[in-house]
Amino acid sequence: MDILRTIRLLVVEDNPAYLYLIQKAFSGRMEQTRWELTVATDGEEALHVLFEKENKSAPLPDLILLDWNLPKVSGREVLQRLKQDQELRRIPLLVFSASEADRDIHAAYDNHANGFITKPWGDEALSATVEAIERFWIALRLPKVLR
Repeated sequence: MDILRTIRLLVVEDNPAYLYLIQKAFSGRMEQTRWELTVATDGEEALHVLFEKENKSAPLPDLILLDWNLPKVSGREVLQRLKQDQELRRIPLLVFSASEADRDIHAAYDNHANGFITKPWGDEALSATVEAIERFWIALRLPKVLR
């Protein structure tokens, strides 16, 4: 019998409709993993969640899904700040963007993103993407990195 484990996921997404779809896709993934989602709706809020002192007592996310095109503070700026921090840089971060532009993909990897995923459209495609994230980042990677 497998043990259900909790994975803390920070989702940084400014589109309410797409955020709903992401939450729905992750909530349906309860086989071996319980996803505990924290949401930030812009880059400034994401930085607040990650850096503010009152949150230092709260557990850090195990994985971050970061939209690239965000209001207030861009996904690129969030990524840069995160990867400069000694403690936060080890959190796996996947850029999750509607962009397919090579310049965005290269910029994400140049700033040490752990992956770049072009947002899939439609419930089935998003569910398949979430399953792939879970299979690779949770089943294969996180146990080695975090535990």
